[in-house]
Amino acid sequence: MYHMPRITESQKRGRSGEHAIENRLSSFSNIMHPEHDLGIDYFCELIENNALTGKYFCVQAKETKRFDKYWRRSIKKETVSLWLNQRYPVFLIIYERSSRNCYWTSIQDIRQFLIDKMQDSSKSVRIKVDRSSLLLEDGDNTPFLRTIESDSLLLSAMHGVAEFVSSGGYVGFIPILSLTNAMRGNIRERVRLGMDYLIYDHLLQIDLPHAYEMSRILMQFDPHGHYDHFLIHARICKRLKKYEEAEKSYDTAIAICKDDPNWNKRKSARDPSIEDIIEMIEKEKSRFKTDSQI
Repeated sequence: MYHMPRITESQKRGRSGEHAIENRLSSFSNIMHPEHDLGIDYFCELIENNALTGKYFCVQAKETKRFDKYWRRSIKKETVSLWLNQRYPVFLIIYERSSRNCYWTSIQDIRQFLIDKMQDSSKSVRIKVDRSSLLLEDGDNTPFLRTIESDSLLLSAMHGVAEFVSSGGYVGFIPILSLTNAMRGNIRERVRLGMDYLIYDHLLQIDLPHAYEMSRILMQFDPHGHYDHFLIHARICKRLKKYEEAEKSYDTAIAICKDDPNWNKRKSARDPSIEDIIEMIEKEKSRFKTDSQI
């Protein structure tokens, strides 16, 4: 005779903790469960005025009988890496059975600590959560909601995306953030790519004057980093018969290529060498000078 499966005490306790956390989260978000539990238990979308908002956050849930000043646990580095690479805020929420309270911490708040710990030789990171941040079942969870918003802004900036903040009305404002060098670089890259899109769109519309103005702005915004800004500006100037300006842009593009020590080291096997690019620009410049003199 076969016995039916049994549920262990630890499984029951774990489910009670999950239920308590889900009960609190469901008061202001729509909870979704990832297909595989690899370090994130819930993928949540905020609800405002009974409507989904498109604002997301992630939760890893833990449960314990009780803890003193801090809850402590060693977390595998694979899990920490997963948290750090999410595009949405990640929160660690601890359910304490003895008090039936849920305590939380933001992974963004301890990001630098985690990054530093990821560099050592250990296979896990020791994380602690204190009692300062409480997720309420029936109460005001404004601190948690505000942390979702602020973390979202910081993560967007990390990925080069600038966002307005609004209360849902017509008027929004630009948040004042202290940016890291990596954030500045990512935002500048997004701006550069966005301007490239606009320039090529103007060219597709055969709107040379606006393409010219936009490429001039891009060269001023990024005067040393990318030869292609100056190459496309030279081609636009050539079509507008601004021959002197075109020649200067060709020369700047060549100079940027000659000053790039990393291109050949970083390019893939299918990419042209920096010498090939310089040769291509010089040939194009030579043809342009011949044509402009006819």
